[in-house]
Amino acid sequence: MNDISAGQVPSSRQVKAVLETIAQGDVISLGAVSIVGIGASSAWHSTAEHEGTPGREPGEQIWTLSIESDVGWYVVTTQDCDIVREPRIEPCLVVCPLMFVAKEEWHALRSGPGSPRFFPYPDGRKLPASEGKLPVADLRFITSIDKTALVHSTVEVLRPLSAPQRARFGRWVGSRYARVPHPDNLEQDFLPKSAAIIRKLAKRFSQGGANDPEARLVGAAESWYLGGNDKRVVFIPMISEATAKASGLWDDAGATFQAGSVEAAEKRLASKLRASLPAGSGYSCSVETSTLHTATAADLLEWSEWILEDPGDPLEEPANAGD
Repeated sequence: MNDISAGQVPSSRQVKAVLETIAQGDVISLGAVSIVGIGASSAWHSTAEHEGTPGREPGEQIWTLSIESDVGWYVVTTQDCDIVREPRIEPCLVVCPLMFVAKEEWHALRSGPGSPRFFPYPDGRKLPASEGKLPVADLRFITSIDKTALVHSTVEVLRPLSAPQRARFGRWVGSRYARVPHPDNLEQDFLPKSAAIIRKLAKRFSQGGANDPEARLVGAAESWYLGGNDKRVVFIPMISEATAKASGLWDDAGATFQAGSVEAAEKRLASKLRASLPAGSGYSCSVETSTLHTATAADLLEWSEWILEDPGDPLEEPANAGD
């Protein structure tokens, strides 16, 4: 970064030069999320406890609470075109904090249905580490950062996401505000139980239990989509060549997916999901694996990305989640 002395206003050239090095999904070392409220606040209590702030109650006057990321880095959520626009048009970047979660929760987020609140970031890539934990972007708290502040010599930028990961991150940010609502009975009666089963398989895969084909399929899933209709639900795990290789679902000799293993995994997973259906509900379900190369534009318009609205504890599993 450029070295700007105290009180000196960066030139438009300096600001432009810095902005051209930043993309959506990058993390920067500058930021703190500010929350404004009056009177009692659940956000105040949860963040104060998390940050170790001395216990104190907010007053009846308007108050402001600043939350610093426990990792010290903030994720840029602003879209690329708006990042590089000059400050007179787009004066700020929008960011959210990078936080640590337990490894099991990270793997549940990585391989299970998406969360509208947390996005798992890759381990390493020069990001800070915490034993037994991995980083996620926390979209529950967002704030704006003045673009001119990015020119300061103490500000650092890291680019931990690959190009496909950045594309997925961009879709995730957009889905926070434009995700498709599912019928209440589907959200309440079926999808949370299905998510618990898939997250249990993701946990098993992360711990090395990759013998079962359905665990390997879940481990290979980069994202999940839902198709079908209100009564027939199609679960669509989106996999890639790279994730199939890492999960043992790739045939090196034939340079293609192991069709037999994928089909067996679909059937076994669908059987587990059907076992969690409410009695007499009239629902049916299937699992149909896809890739971005085989999915058509019509498919992606028809399907909705599976964003679980009320997952509770990702590690909590119902009694009938299956083995």
